[in-house]
Amino acid sequence: MTFKVAVIYFSLHGRLVTTANVIAEGARKVPGAEVTVYRIQDPIRGDDHALFDDGVLDAAPVTQQDIREADAVIFGAPGRQGGMCGEMRMFLDSLAPLQVERKGGGFGALKGKVGSAFTSVGGHGRGYGGHEAILQGFHCCFLQHGMAVVGNPPTPVMEEATMATPFGVVMAGKETAKFPPALNEHEVKLAYSMGEWTAQVTKLLHDSDLPIEPGLAL
Repeated sequence: MTFKVAVIYFSLHGRLVTTANVIAEGARKVPGAEVTVYRIQDPIRGDDHALFDDGVLDAAPVTQQDIREADAVIFGAPGRQGGMCGEMRMFLDSLAPLQVERKGGGFGALKGKVGSAFTSVGGHGRGYGGHEAILQGFHCCFLQHGMAVVGNPPTPVMEEATMATPFGVVMAGKETAKFPPALNEHEVKLAYSMGEWTAQVTKLLHDSDLPIEPGLAL
């Protein structure tokens, strides 16, 4: 059976776009996966092409309906001063009404879906570190919606990759127009692995005969 995976990023520059596409390729390896890459539209500045590097605006802006229809969502956004960037935070906050949206006999439009996350940290003006706190911030949002959280499974590559963590994929280093974005070999392997693993878990849940209990309607 087919299932849908949405890879969703916010980025001013191209580094997380590359990461999103590698994650998507990993997810597509799983039979039945229909994978689409989306972007978060800047809530203040919109699609001002002067602010974004080439390729960032190529993906379609994600809508709440896209997220409702997905069986798994994989969010990615850069870190700023040790926390999630404000644009992504605003978007996640906009999903709050879905927590109380009717679904079956209970609440939660995203209940039972799979959630995973990726980020990038480091570079002058952006602050350093905080990557696990950023990924856990995504996880907290997923749990508020009753979603199943998936990270990056342990792998020998983690011994070599900077800032590797089971919480998700982390790209380390600068992401500015002066320093062209690039992923190293280890980061590519971890991104691909997490995409594949997230899709595998999603397939197991999607194809299961066990119903997801809607919970008590208050």
